[in-house]
Amino acid sequence: MPMRVALGIDLGSTSVTVVVVRVDDDQAEMVASHSLPNDAETTSTQDRLIGRSEWDIEAMVARVVQTVDHLCSSFDFDEVVAIGVTGQQQGCQLLDAEGSPIGPFIAWQDQRCKDVVDGTEGDFLDAMASMGGATRRGQGLPSFKDAGCPIVTGYTAPTLYWLDYMDMMPLDAEAAITAPEFLAHKLVGSKRPVTDATDAAGWGVLNVPKRSWNDELIGALGINRGLFPEIVDSCTVIGGLTDEMSKITGMPADTPVSVPSGDHQCAFIGAVEVANDTVAINIGTGGQATVFLDDLSLLKRNPSDDSIDHGWLELRPHVASGFLLAGVGVVGGRTFRTLKDFFVRTAQNVFGIADVDQDRVYERLADLAGTALTDDTFDTMTASALFTGSRERPDARGEFAGITPGNFTPGSMALAVFRSMAFELANSYRSAVELGAGTRDRIVGSGNGLRLNATLRQCLEEVFGRPISIGKVREEAAVGAALTGAVGVGIYSDIAEASRVLER
Repeated sequence: MPMRVALGIDLGSTSVTVVVVRVDDDQAEMVASHSLPNDAETTSTQDRLIGRSEWDIEAMVARVVQTVDHLCSSFDFDEVVAIGVTGQQQGCQLLDAEGSPIGPFIAWQDQRCKDVVDGTEGDFLDAMASMGGATRRGQGLPSFKDAGCPIVTGYTAPTLYWLDYMDMMPLDAEAAITAPEFLAHKLVGSKRPVTDATDAAGWGVLNVPKRSWNDELIGALGINRGLFPEIVDSCTVIGGLTDEMSKITGMPADTPVSVPSGDHQCAFIGAVEVANDTVAINIGTGGQATVFLDDLSLLKRNPSDDSIDHGWLELRPHVASGFLLAGVGVVGGRTFRTLKDFFVRTAQNVFGIADVDQDRVYERLADLAGTALTDDTFDTMTASALFTGSRERPDARGEFAGITPGNFTPGSMALAVFRSMAFELANSYRSAVELGAGTRDRIVGSGNGLRLNATLRQCLEEVFGRPISIGKVREEAAVGAALTGAVGVGIYSDIAEASRVLER
């Protein structure tokens, strides 16, 4: 039987992943994948010390080409019907009138907007907040009305604001774009990029309920509205693969390419079968606990300005329709990495072991935590794993408590961190319920931070009071992107159908 496939590309900050998804009318299944490191960073050592993060975006595209070419040359399929694209949702690349990049890609990790503005005590985010009329919930970060997210350095609009303020905006800049948007733009050879609402949310100035740019806010911030790409419907086919890209990737010319969608949303599609009844827990470098909303009628409104009340959670457009309500970045893989780094430094500084197998440290800590979980002879140590704060409490810091001579062990410390991570993720879900999102019966986990850590999964099951299922699909975001392409060419009627037929 001929194999009809869609390709999904995830242009991430640490790696580039391409998947091949068989797309039959009544079933979809990932049948191949390949990844390469994203080693296109160009930040100098000096700039890295002051929080800069700059990359060569053409080199990033070259990694994608290598990855696609590897799959096309090593895997036999009959027809590529579509290409879907996702990746890091934030960051900023400027383009000239011909659609060519100007300067480096400034990535989401970049911290320049935390620089103090000359003559003030605040940073550039504070200045933006004041100009745009942002409000603050409790101790949380300031956010603009209906933007769905706080004002965060590394997002596209704050970077544009910084470039304008510092008089560093190139005179020939005609457009700004994120990395996935640039990739799609290169694949189809367009001069003017486009985006969808899910990717545009990462700019920080989207009117999320309306799924459109907040022109009034953009004007108040003094950012050139002409730099912003047009927002089109999710899954829209924006063009066909160019002859040049066909030659270097091995894919047929004119293969339809769909508009890029956000990696969080695509990962949700790849992981979750029943959107309305599922809490999706993802732990990679960061971490999210996410629920889906058909519409916003369940959520309350702030009486002061009639905006949607999503508390400290982020509200993001989902692909095509609906919304995701998520606790973002509270805890994640970097939380465990902080503990791992402590023991690596202990081995280096106390015992003089220069070459420490860091992967082995991860594995050993997880094993020791599992042993501590089943050992009733130890008093329980507790921890707060908010080592770098959270969106709700940005000034919070981590701590350990209840330490005794008997439980002051690596395993007890790791278990306390895992339990704290589980508590914070469950707290995100509880906050969503309190805001009116309703309860969910299923918990689905994804990301290597969960897939490779049985003890953390047990901690999540303890705090949620129900089992957590982990699917066999490992590259959820890339698979979700492939499905957006399949919807774009009409194989499936919508994302809900595509997600239902995906083999997990």
